[in-house]
Amino acid sequence: MRQTPSETAFLPTLPAVAIRVDSGHKIGSGHVRRCLSLAAFLKRNGFGPVFICRDIPGANTHIIEQAGFELVLLPDDERFAFSVFSSTFSAADFENMVQDAERSADAFARQYPGVKIAWVVSDHMMIREPWQARFAAKTGCMVLAIDGQANTPHHADVLVDPQISENPAEKWAGLLPDTCVFYSGPSCLPLSQAFESARERASIRSGPVKRVLVCFGGTDIQDLVYRAVQTLVARADQTRSSVVEIDIAVPSDLPSLKRLEELVVGYSRCRTHVGLNDLSSLMLSADLAIGGGGIMLWERCLLGLPAIVVPLAENQEKPIERLEAKGAVISVGSPDEGYESGVEKALRHISQNPEALCTMSSAAFEVMSDWPQTDDWLNVMKGCNNE
Repeated sequence: MRQTPSETAFLPTLPAVAIRVDSGHKIGSGHVRRCLSLAAFLKRNGFGPVFICRDIPGANTHIIEQAGFELVLLPDDERFAFSVFSSTFSAADFENMVQDAERSADAFARQYPGVKIAWVVSDHMMIREPWQARFAAKTGCMVLAIDGQANTPHHADVLVDPQISENPAEKWAGLLPDTCVFYSGPSCLPLSQAFESARERASIRSGPVKRVLVCFGGTDIQDLVYRAVQTLVARADQTRSSVVEIDIAVPSDLPSLKRLEELVVGYSRCRTHVGLNDLSSLMLSADLAIGGGGIMLWERCLLGLPAIVVPLAENQEKPIERLEAKGAVISVGSPDEGYESGVEKALRHISQNPEALCTMSSAAFEVMSDWPQTDDWLNVMKGCNNE
C-alpha cells in the first residue's frame, strides 16, 4: 500500500472528501473519469478530495495522480473483485463490503493521521449500504452515493442518480433512509471543464456524416472497437461513403490494438488515438459516434453528438433505451451476434435520411439542456459541513 508520510498534513484547513471508486479491465474507467470531474468540482468549491482505489488489474490510478489529486491505494484482493456485467449481490458480497470499508478507513487514517473525513463519495458497483454504514461509523463522516441502478439499499445522506427516470421517487422507494435527500438526472453531475468549454462551441450536426468517433471507454471485452472499425472501413470501401475521417480512441492496454493498427494501416482516413484522458475535442469535431453507455452517453449529449450505441452492461440498457426513445441515439441492442449488422443498419438509416443527423443532434442537446444542476446537493454538503 502506498505511503506518503511527507503529506500527512494534507489540506488541514479544507474538509476532506474521500472518494471510493475503482477502474480496471473488467469494469472500465468511466466511474473514475466521472469522479475526476467531481473531485475538480469539489476542490473548486472548498473541499479536499482524496481518492481511495484498489490496485486491481487495469486500474488507471495514474490519471488520478496526473490530475494532482491525493490517492490512497489499496492492494489487489480477489475477494473484492467484481464485474460491471453483473448487478446481483451475494451474502459474501455484503460481508466483503464491510471488510473493504474497514480497510479503506484504516488505510486513510494511516496515510493521513489526524485528518477528519467530512464526507465520503461512493461511486462503485459493489459499494452499497453495508460499506457506507461501516465507513461512516468508523470515520464519523456523511455519505454521498452516486448510483443509477436502484437495485439495493444505500446508507446515504445524499444520493445522486445520474440516469433519466420518469418517477425517481418511485424508483428509490424503500431503498434510502428517510433523512436522505436525492437528486435525479444526468445534469446533476459535473463534467470536466474541458467539456464545459467545448459545449460553448458545439452546434447541431447536419448533412452527411463527415467524421465518426469510435470509442468504448476503458474496457473492450467483446472486441467492439475492432468490429466497429471493420464495419466502417468495409462500408466506406463498398459504397464510397462520404465519411472522410474515422477517429478511434482506445486505452493503451487494448488487447486488439495491434490487430486494429494492422486493419487501418494505409487507410488514410483512420486515426488511432491511444490513452487519451480527454475526449471533448474528438467529440466536438465528430458528426457521429459509435460507442457504449456510461458517462459517455451524457458527454456526447452535452455536445449534441448523435451516436450509435450498444449497452456494455446490464445497467446501461435502460438509459440507452430512454435516450433512443427521445431520439438522441440509435441502439444496436446487443454486443453479441448481429452487432456488425446492427451498426451497418444504423449507418444506412442515417445516410438514407438526410434529416436524421440533425434530429438526433437536437434531441441530444435537449437531454442536457438544463446542465449543470449541481448547486442543490453541493449546498447540502456545504451546509452540513458548517454545522
